[in-house]
This record gives sequence, C-alpha cells and structure tokens, in this order.
Amino acid sequence: MTMKMSKFFFLGLLSLGLVFTGCNDDDDDDDTPGTCATPSDVIVDDSESTSVTISWTSTGNNWTVAYGEQGFAIGSGTQVEATTNPFTVTGLDADTDYDFYVRNNCAGGTSSGFSSAVTASTPNPIVGTWEAYDVSDVLAGLGITGVNAEFRSDQTYTVVSDADGSETQLDGTYTVTTDANAEGIYYIVLNQDSPNSLTSEGIFAVYTASPDSMWYEVAQTDPGITGVTPPTVEGGFGSTSGGAFGMTNIQKYLRQD
Repeated sequence: MTMKMSKFFFLGLLSLGLVFTGCNDDDDDDDTPGTCATPSDVIVDDSESTSVTISWTSTGNNWTVAYGEQGFAIGSGTQVEATTNPFTVTGLDADTDYDFYVRNNCAGGTSSGFSSAVTASTPNPIVGTWEAYDVSDVLAGLGITGVNAEFRSDQTYTVVSDADGSETQLDGTYTVTTDANAEGIYYIVLNQDSPNSLTSEGIFAVYTASPDSMWYEVAQTDPGITGVTPPTVEGGFGSTSGGAFGMTNIQKYLRQD
C-alpha cells in the first residue's frame, strides 16, 4: 500500500439417546413424562446465520423445541411449538453455538421427556470469499479497479486490491457483532497488521441470493483522520462522517463460494 492509501481511511481496503427428564414448559406443574415416545435421532439439516433447521424421529404431529446457547439448562432457554418435522428455528444470533432439544406432545395434554441435545453453530454471514462488483466511488478515485476479500471463520481476513494492474495485499483480524439490526446491518471492526497496522470500523449487510451480495462501508479510526468518523448501524449505509460522503464510500460484493 502506498503512503497515500495507508493514510486513507477505508478497510485497509479493506444422538441418539433417550433422556426421560420429565421437563415440560415452564408453566407446567406436572413434571412427569407422558406415555408417548421421546423423539430420537435429532439432527441438524441446515444452519444459516440467523436460523437452524432440525429434524428428528418421532411419532405424533406436535412437538416442543427447546433451545438456547450451548450448555443452557432446559427451562432457562426458549421453547417454541413445532407442527412440522423438519422445523426451522429463526431469530438466532450469528456466529453462536446453540443446543436444541425436542419433546413429543402427547394426547390428553401430557408430553414425553426431552430428547438428547443436538448442537448447531450459526455461521458469521461475512465468512467467505467476495469479489467487488462496485469498488465504491472513493476507491475508484484512487485508481482501484478491483477488490477481492476473504473473511475466514477464524476471524482473519485477506483483501487484495488491484490498481492499474498492481496488486496490494492486506491482512488482519476482524470482529463482528453477533446480531444485526432490523435491516440486517452488522457492525464490524478490522485490525489490519500487514503491510501496516491500522484499525477500521464500519458496517456491512449480506443479502441472500444466488450468489449472495454484500454492501460494505468502513472508515479508518486508528490512527484517526481529522473530521472522519465511521458509519454506524444506526445511521445505516451512507453514514460515514455523518453522511458527508453520501453513498460514495459503499463497496458492493458478490459471494464467490
């Protein structure tokens, strides 16, 4: 990275097993399992950043799914009714490990015990390889014609930018909030360590499609740049320096894997 670019403020370019525990809903006073069979073979069918789909072996057509962060005690987590198998639990936090249990709701208002737990991890939505289809007006003004970024599950990243055929590679680590706002916008902090050290902060959102797309907007915060502040989740896209840059600092990517 040239001295001019390193001074700039963007990303640095950036179970099987039956457990007859008799656990019922928190509002149930009867802790004795009913006569219907406890579900078994609970498996994870799919895991997305904010949802997990599970299925199981069981009789009946009405179940209770209990879930919470890994290691939670039944009764302290969340319970939802399921009338389909498989069943998708939504509204989860990204990059989080969850335990799921399933109970069979028997006839006559009784229930089985809860199954053994199955654990699933919701992925961080930014993990993957991305190629910019719009590098942003700001970066284009610096002569940058292409950006490829790889965000790994171990929270390291590599960004390679192309300017007039000359490539620059940037490496570092990143952290992301585990929950997004209502618009799906996450807060991200990037600590670049090569070719020089700097910190950038900002926001991103991943839009599910084929392929996924991502909007990404960050600004350098350490060392700070006079008059420059990073975009915020509350402000949304275009909020770098309180909106002074409009939409010109937004990079747009397509997922490559």
